[in-house]
Amino acid sequence: MVLIIKSVVRSYRSTIHIIRSYCDNKSIYQKNEEGPQPRIIHGQVYPDWRKPWIERQGEWRSKLSVFVEKNPSPDVLYAMSQIPNLNFKIVREWWAHMKNIQEVENQKYLHERVAALGFNLAALHFFTYRHAAVRLKDSSDWLKGDILSLKLPDHYTEGYYVEAIDCSNFHHGGIRYEGLENLKGLNLLKWLSLRNNKHVDVWCLDRVAGLSGQSLEYLDIRGCKICIGCINALARMEVLKYLLVSDPGDDMALQAGLSVLEENNPNLFIKAD
Repeated sequence: MVLIIKSVVRSYRSTIHIIRSYCDNKSIYQKNEEGPQPRIIHGQVYPDWRKPWIERQGEWRSKLSVFVEKNPSPDVLYAMSQIPNLNFKIVREWWAHMKNIQEVENQKYLHERVAALGFNLAALHFFTYRHAAVRLKDSSDWLKGDILSLKLPDHYTEGYYVEAIDCSNFHHGGIRYEGLENLKGLNLLKWLSLRNNKHVDVWCLDRVAGLSGQSLEYLDIRGCKICIGCINALARMEVLKYLLVSDPGDDMALQAGLSVLEENNPNLFIKAD
């Protein structure tokens, strides 16, 4: 028995030693004071001839070495190449592109938020804080406002079941494909308005059909990018009863598609406005 205990203790100590060897608890200030440490590979110092030339002994370093030590981003290289031709139009286009990337990131589905709040309350946070309105089950009031006026729970709470969402005033040009993933888990969602959301297209409707197609009864997609391909996504919403779309005008293919959709679903009423 004593021998077994000793062997367990020895294995435990060796395990702790291995874990500590892979764990570096030094602060950034300690690392800066110690300076750069030699790179060790399989217990041996990394050969000098394998290092980038800027890291070798005796080589001259300048402030521009930051672009040599690591491969710079292609975006940085492209921006530097455009400096001689830089003008207000290029800066404005770059700024618009950066704002677009930022908005896409801000609308992404966050697993951490859902884990803390649950599907319904997480969706309530997401939509109301972006100027959309939400109505809960067994309620006639629409919830809308900001983080200060609404004072929503910051942890999972029973009783918040989302039944309707109005995204007609969704900020920054409307909801995007990434933001529609926040409809996940809303099994009681029956009413959805995406009116005048310029980013909603066939891919967005396909996502809506996949996430809420089994419960959605009312859908407003006026002012969205509607094409003949959207008919397939709308056909997957089996319980849809009321559909509002923009007037297809002279688009005969879209007119025919909407007619076939209404014919195949006798419970569906389509209104072109």
